[in-house]
Amino acid sequence: MKSKPAVGLLVLVFIGLFTWSLTTAVGTIVLGRDDFIVWRADNITLYYGIWLAEVIIIGLPALWVTGKRMGAYSAQQDNAALEARGVGRLVGRALRGDKKSIDHLIKLLDDGSPAVRYQSARALAILDDKAVDKELFRKVRYWDGDHKLGLIDVLRRTMDMRTIKLLRVLAEDRNPMVARKARTGLTIVSSRSGNIDDIVAKRRKQAQAKQKKAAQKQAKAGGASPRTNAGPATAEPRTPVEPPSPVEPAGPQD
Repeated sequence: MKSKPAVGLLVLVFIGLFTWSLTTAVGTIVLGRDDFIVWRADNITLYYGIWLAEVIIIGLPALWVTGKRMGAYSAQQDNAALEARGVGRLVGRALRGDKKSIDHLIKLLDDGSPAVRYQSARALAILDDKAVDKELFRKVRYWDGDHKLGLIDVLRRTMDMRTIKLLRVLAEDRNPMVARKARTGLTIVSSRSGNIDDIVAKRRKQAQAKQKKAAQKQAKAGGASPRTNAGPATAEPRTPVEPPSPVEPAGPQD
């Protein structure tokens, strides 16, 4: 773990302060306050040697115990992560209808690792199968309160609407703390569902408005008569008028 050096340093600082205070208190009790201050000033090297010896004697076992516990915790977290990844692979197979994977996920509801339990319960809730839901709800009801609270945290973080049924079951739990937290999680997940519906409805209205506007524009363009090729108005053809017949000259009169 990256925090091991920092934790080790904090442990040494705490032990150093504790041993310094303890040595000062013992010296004050044995010699008296004023005499101890005078002795420490005259024998400062010896005093620091005693103090460092105390730090080493107490600090080394403390560092060993701290490192061992942190190592065990780190290994537990790593194992939980690996097991959770395995649950993820089972979920993929279960969603494809693999019966063996579904049965395996149901068995993992009794696993010793809380992380595996939470991920298995979430995966089975996502399947949304009536027979699976019945077995899931039955097993989760017998979990202790801490595991139920942890499961609610996981369901609330994932914000998956398909887990609402499981949250409703937890909201009716006999433990008032579990029921209250489940109701809060149910409200959060349900509100997300409402927000999605609002967004979909808004986008649908926008699309319909665009289609209506485009249709109106097209209708307006089609209804207007084009004037670009229109020439000057032509007059009606006239019937040609025959020229008057020539007048014959009058002949000589008798």
